[in-house]
Amino acid sequence: MIIDGNKELKQKVRELLESAEDKSAAIYEAAEMIIEAKNDGLIKELVEENARAAADENYRKSLGLHTLSKEENEFYGKIKDGVYQAITAKQIDILPTSIIDRTMEDIKAKSDILTLVNFAPADVKHWLTGTHSGKAAWGNELTEAITGELSATIKGIDLEQHKLTVFMVIPKAIRELALPFVDKYFRAILAEAMQDGLVDGYLNGDGKTGPVGITKKLETFTSSGTAQAKTKIQTVKKFSPKGLVEVRKTLSNNGKRKVTELHLICNPLDEAEYVDPCLYGEALTGGYKDTSFMPIVKHVDANCPQGTGIFTLKGVYTMGISGVKFNEYSETKAMEDADLVIGKCYANGRADDDNCAVVFDVTKLEEYVLPVNQVTQPAAK
Repeated sequence: MIIDGNKELKQKVRELLESAEDKSAAIYEAAEMIIEAKNDGLIKELVEENARAAADENYRKSLGLHTLSKEENEFYGKIKDGVYQAITAKQIDILPTSIIDRTMEDIKAKSDILTLVNFAPADVKHWLTGTHSGKAAWGNELTEAITGELSATIKGIDLEQHKLTVFMVIPKAIRELALPFVDKYFRAILAEAMQDGLVDGYLNGDGKTGPVGITKKLETFTSSGTAQAKTKIQTVKKFSPKGLVEVRKTLSNNGKRKVTELHLICNPLDEAEYVDPCLYGEALTGGYKDTSFMPIVKHVDANCPQGTGIFTLKGVYTMGISGVKFNEYSETKAMEDADLVIGKCYANGRADDDNCAVVFDVTKLEEYVLPVNQVTQPAAK
């Protein structure tokens, strides 16, 4: 956190909280100080870009700013008049879905782990996901094609079922900029605020307070309302054909899916202690090489519990956000330089099936050892 390395800011926050009579207002004033300090570089950059773009059309074009739609212009135009006026039930309180979609694109571009997730369009409230299998059959009559036994397992996701709450500070300096720069700042801090929560939901969600994460069992969610944790398998010790048999068989969903690439999710501490020593080995020609027999793509994230490794596939999990609603926090007093607002993202997510991810004990991985071939010399006569 930025406050940990900023002694001056830390001292100001401490003094503010200790001396304040109104603790509620002091807490959110402290939040303003911390978040503004964190985004100080972005704010200065946008202010400078805005000033230069106003005088230099060629420079403005080189920035590649998004051309706002009528709905987006109206939303950001209200913000320029003040967040309180813009974000109330009497004004605009729902973020345009086009901004949500572009924010999700920003998040996927920055979050390595969320590139594995399919995101439903923001203007959809119910989304279908599932797997299909079957075969074609030859026959003399058209109706005989039914014997092909084409089947599908389709599940629906209610994208308005859960809420992800984010806190955002909108500095008044931003409201003085041209609308495309307001959009750039708004999406940047919204993406940052949402990213960690989306990753945590994708991995660890229990289905009751958030989506069903890939470390949980879908079948237990449907029966009890809260998804239980999958059992960690103990058999993954090497990234060899034999060592990954159980993983590949499970991910293939009983042979219905082709597995050509594995995605490994782990905690940063486990990457250093267990994953890399198993994945990389010394080469005979010097240096280190990837020792796996098939592509293994690492995704390292602190939201993955330490001691837990996850093998999964790309594109077998769907997440969606149907809307983002904003309100000014009712207990927050007016701030001199910024407004504090709360955003509630209506979202959900689930995997196609329980075989989309394998949870294993990452501490069982063994360090790769370069094979040594012993050559026996014949005895001299």
